[in-house]
Amino acid sequence: MPDQTGTATRKRRTDRPVTRAQRERADELFDRLSSLLRDAADPTVDAVSVLRRADRAFEALHRYLRSGGALPTPWLDARR
Repeated sequence: MPDQTGTATRKRRTDRPVTRAQRERADELFDRLSSLLRDAADPTVDAVSVLRRADRAFEALHRYLRSGGALPTPWLDARR
């Protein structure tokens, strides 16, 4: 949404502490996506099917993050 200067502004995340349940959900979504992407590299699996499932897993993680969900632990660890 543009502000008075015409530049786009982003919705800011709140400074509320992240709960354990939020962190676990973020990690669960991240782990699911990561596992599917690893599986896609296996030449014995149907890559198209696995990548479709990975796309759905990515979309679930994306929706979670866009709604203000916590970042997955591996991403937090990489920022340190």
